[in-house]
Amino acid sequence: MNPPGTGPAWAIVLAAGGGTRFGGPKQFEDLAGLPLLEHPVRAAAAVCDGIVVVVPPGHLKTWTPPAGVRLAVGGASRADSVRAGLAAVPPEATVIVVTDAAHPLATPALYRRVVDAVRAGAGAAVPGLPLTEVVKEITVGQPTGTGPGPVVAGASLPRETHRMIQTPHAFAAAELRAAHACAEQAVEDSAMVAARGVRVVVVDGEPTNIHVTTPAELAMARQLAGAVLTDGGVR
Repeated sequence: MNPPGTGPAWAIVLAAGGGTRFGGPKQFEDLAGLPLLEHPVRAAAAVCDGIVVVVPPGHLKTWTPPAGVRLAVGGASRADSVRAGLAAVPPEATVIVVTDAAHPLATPALYRRVVDAVRAGAGAAVPGLPLTEVVKEITVGQPTGTGPGPVVAGASLPRETHRMIQTPHAFAAAELRAAHACAEQAVEDSAMVAARGVRVVVVDGEPTNIHVTTPAELAMARQLAGAVLTDGGVR
């Protein structure tokens, strides 16, 4: 098997969610004249040799992909959708990038950083930002105390040893496929490969790479899009 440094890189763009928090499938909403999901496609295309976009069942004809982009149908969970994407990635790919439509402003430079880290020998690479606010552990479930909401349960997380993780993530293809072959479920893939003892490194993230989950965050992305797509991207 070719090492990651010598083979093609492919990207899986996850766009199969139902948009529960948004109120509908946000991946087809407009951002700077394009559907949300097309922005990560274009950014990944500047770095990767091929792209698979995973869409919801019944939406294969909702969006027309650029030439050469493959489509797959998502599953009931995020992990199922990643596996649908993996099935469409050719076996000769040695680096696989997993990203999503909810991070439409990630620049090609960020995709390059995670791919380069894997090509340099990491098993996986994720972008991260330092914590700039205090993060507290809180109670979950029935609120306690005299206030109306959850209460603080512990000390603040130390900023020095924690990062806010974004997408895209890059993986040595063999490691990602092996993790998913175990048929596990996980919120994100770096946790799956890390649990197998794979070295996952953190590269610098981008403050403008916001996570769009609500209409308010989409409005923020629309405000940022002009500057990001002009100054930080090739799109």
